[in-house]
Amino acid sequence: MSVLVQKFGGTSVGTPERIDAVAERILAARKAGHHLVVVVSAMGETTDHLLELASQVHPNPPRRELDMLLSAGERISMALLAMALEKRGVRAASFTGSQSGMITDRFHGRARIREIKPFRLRECLETGTIVIVAGFQGVSVDKEITTLGRGGSDTSAVALAAAFDAECEIFTDVAGVYTADPRKVPHARKIEAIDYRTMAQLARLGAQVLSARSVDLAARFGVPIKVLSSFSLEEGTLVNAHDVPMEGPHVAGIAHKGNVALIEIKGADTPPGAAAAALALLEASALPLELLTLEANKVERVRLSWIAPDEDANKITEHWDELDKPAGRWALNVHRGLALVSLVGHGLADDSGFALDAARRLGRAEVQVRGMRVGALSISFVVPREAADTAVASLHAAYLEPSSVAR
Repeated sequence: MSVLVQKFGGTSVGTPERIDAVAERILAARKAGHHLVVVVSAMGETTDHLLELASQVHPNPPRRELDMLLSAGERISMALLAMALEKRGVRAASFTGSQSGMITDRFHGRARIREIKPFRLRECLETGTIVIVAGFQGVSVDKEITTLGRGGSDTSAVALAAAFDAECEIFTDVAGVYTADPRKVPHARKIEAIDYRTMAQLARLGAQVLSARSVDLAARFGVPIKVLSSFSLEEGTLVNAHDVPMEGPHVAGIAHKGNVALIEIKGADTPPGAAAAALALLEASALPLELLTLEANKVERVRLSWIAPDEDANKITEHWDELDKPAGRWALNVHRGLALVSLVGHGLADDSGFALDAARRLGRAEVQVRGMRVGALSISFVVPREAADTAVASLHAAYLEPSSVAR
């Protein structure tokens, strides 16, 4: 029998009734002839609730203890799902990330998987037992409980699929990957198949169906991912090494992020190596960098800018005075009230006229462009937050709807 890895997100296991429904989906896969490794997220809003509890006890909780706390969420859902399967007369066993052999580095809250030693899981599968694994967590080389960060359960599932040379099914509250958020764009259509690079870029720029990190991992190990709905039997989206257009601009989808800020760090009278010093400030803040731009002139004056969620902007603002800054005069500017809207596809930087056409279309839709970044796989526009929906709709109509003719 082949091994199939299935992952169910927080909304999929959000209530006892939904856990029962998930158990039925698992049994259907078992009857189809698969050994099952099932990865689960915490129920519903459990993680947010635990974070709120932590903030009430400590304004800046120690990362080690926060990982210990947050790992409890997935333990609850994994045990309940195992119970639901046992109730149906099927042997099931739940395992934490550490029990599953998920070995990570030492970074609490954003740990990276170093290797997987799934000895106990293999033993269970050989006896016909369905394996339930707590996603989002592992154990460090120092034997400390760690968590993998946002989207960590997706990463857990893909890593296990790689370890078992298996396919991976990700069950969410939507029926697949769409050309845009269907809640904002009524004409958005489901994508039947998409390549790893495009999917990872969509995820990085705001599509919330999969984590970018899990897609990168799938590409590295050749793990096919199927994105499916927990609430219907509808065909989903296959993410794999799908064929891509030979050349020229091709838009696969539109991603967006609301509630972002444009952050700038400026340094003056700084010594040689100031560019690296500016980046070191961000490393000390443990902030992810998106659409980063770094400029340094002949006298090593530095301007570093990037897009970040509002909460990250708040974090660096709150701790700016405490950061150990290198020599020179440094200033922090944060521009809030923004959104990021991105065209994602292939060859978007091949034709400068394409980027110009997109910017003109936003202008005709009366969307002010506050910033722009162009890459091989994406063109991103920084726009006022209140104009984000208009920007997404106008770009989708131009490049992704059947009646559209790009330029």
